[in-house]
Amino acid sequence: MRCAAGIVLLSLLAAGCSSGSLSESSGSSSPGFTDRIASFFGTGGSSRPQQAAGEPPPPEEIDCPSVTVRPGASTLSVHASTREQSAMTLRYQGTIGRTARECRIVAGTVQMRVGVEGRIILGPAGGPGKMEVPLRFAVVREGPKPVTIVTKDYRVPVIIEAGANNVPFVQIDEELTFPMPSAAELSNYVVYVGYDPDMLKKPQPRRRRVSSKPKG
Repeated sequence: MRCAAGIVLLSLLAAGCSSGSLSESSGSSSPGFTDRIASFFGTGGSSRPQQAAGEPPPPEEIDCPSVTVRPGASTLSVHASTREQSAMTLRYQGTIGRTARECRIVAGTVQMRVGVEGRIILGPAGGPGKMEVPLRFAVVREGPKPVTIVTKDYRVPVIIEAGANNVPFVQIDEELTFPMPSAAELSNYVVYVGYDPDMLKKPQPRRRRVSSKPKG
């Protein structure tokens, strides 16, 4: 039984390593998946409109902080049982592929656009259905005492259809912003991305219901 479990785990890891390219036929839960990532990840050219005569100049573009997958957060493992975690109880395994970013300065504020491509691979205990992928983006000023400038978390919905053995997903943050530091400080800034499974243990905040009854 141990040999069989080892073979299954190795095959899952191999599938994750070979899933670098994404396509709309791979079972994406979002319509127009290829179109959504084309302009951002360099397969569809620039999506920024050209400046027309008489319009104000576009915001200043700068060298972006690099995007790095946080050590220990490059994979996600979801098991059918919290007590026994083995290759045979693995439901889903998440991997992270390419990352991309853009930067510009608007009124003294750095506006970053950060994107991540990932993939969910089904394990022996997995099956069709819906799941939430926990991701976290964090802008950190590295140094002797690293400082977190801004952090955002996301629960990315992924739909796994019947017959699919892996599903790609994309998360793009259009407004990862922070005050513009000095050029010397900015060179120490890094954007860390990765999975954060502890996020799913926290209950989502409840939305307050707005009553439609007239006050009287």
